[in-house]
Amino acid sequence: MTRLHRPIAVVIAAFLVVSLGWLAPAQADELSDAKETLEKLQGEASQANEDYNAVKERLDAAEARLVQIKSDLEAQVIRVAELREQAVVVTLQQFQDRGVAATVVLLSSSSQDEMINRLTVSSQVANTTQTLLAAYTLGQSSLAELRIEQDNQIALIEAEKARMAELKEAAAAKVAEAERLVARLTAAQQAGLGGAWAWNSDVYGPPPPVQNGAAAQAVVNYVMSKVGQPYVWGGEGPWGYDCSGLTMMAYRAVGIGLPHGSMSQFRYGVPVPKSDLQPGDLVFFYSGPGHVGIYVGGGMIVDARNESVGIVYAPLEGGMSYVGARRLL
Repeated sequence: MTRLHRPIAVVIAAFLVVSLGWLAPAQADELSDAKETLEKLQGEASQANEDYNAVKERLDAAEARLVQIKSDLEAQVIRVAELREQAVVVTLQQFQDRGVAATVVLLSSSSQDEMINRLTVSSQVANTTQTLLAAYTLGQSSLAELRIEQDNQIALIEAEKARMAELKEAAAAKVAEAERLVARLTAAQQAGLGGAWAWNSDVYGPPPPVQNGAAAQAVVNYVMSKVGQPYVWGGEGPWGYDCSGLTMMAYRAVGIGLPHGSMSQFRYGVPVPKSDLQPGDLVFFYSGPGHVGIYVGGGMIVDARNESVGIVYAPLEGGMSYVGARRLL
């Protein structure tokens, strides 16, 4: 190498060293930003699921109430019809007994209801008939109220269904955005994201044997048997679950009742430090909390993650924002 070229080579080498020195921190910053964004997206998707379950609970109650309203409405229609017929017969009989021709009353009224309304104010109607007419009028009013309530309940149900669809769409958009972000990263950066975004349960060995009782073993067995099944909004199995639906059914298998919702489940059991987790403990993530899974031992959890990946067996320390744990066994 000539003397002229040697300084150039030194400059180039120095430039490469400086460039590479800046490149590593830049890649690290990009990975850190990706983790932060992914955690935010997953948290928002999980919160949408939690909101979905709350809306679904209201929808179920509204639909149950609608069934009851329809039953009450059918019974009231029959009751009002019976009262109408009784009122017609008794009122006409009263007029006949007092020398008023029933035909005159009927022909001068455009309908039975008009006739009853006219006769109600008549001083010729006996007290017993007045009582019957009052019951008929009240029955009509109750019937009208039931019809209004039925219409309102139907409108509420349609609104709740629309809200559920919006939440599903919003969560799917968050998951899709997260997947696009992961796809833009290099293989090395993707590996650096951890288990929360690897979503490949096959790369991990099985959890260690459960040492804290048969009930805990049964809970672990239940959720491990569901790994690979699809995520289903509001799902309670047996062929698909959402996060709290999976944990609810796992505990139901050992005779423990839990509500469907991670925030509700967070109020059950006793708090457990992260350092003292045992198989079967409920583990919670994201603000709210908005997500729940089950610790199965060996630093691993099983949870229904989202529609994209379904139910996964993944590390506890996988990038999801840990909130706390509860022990019920």
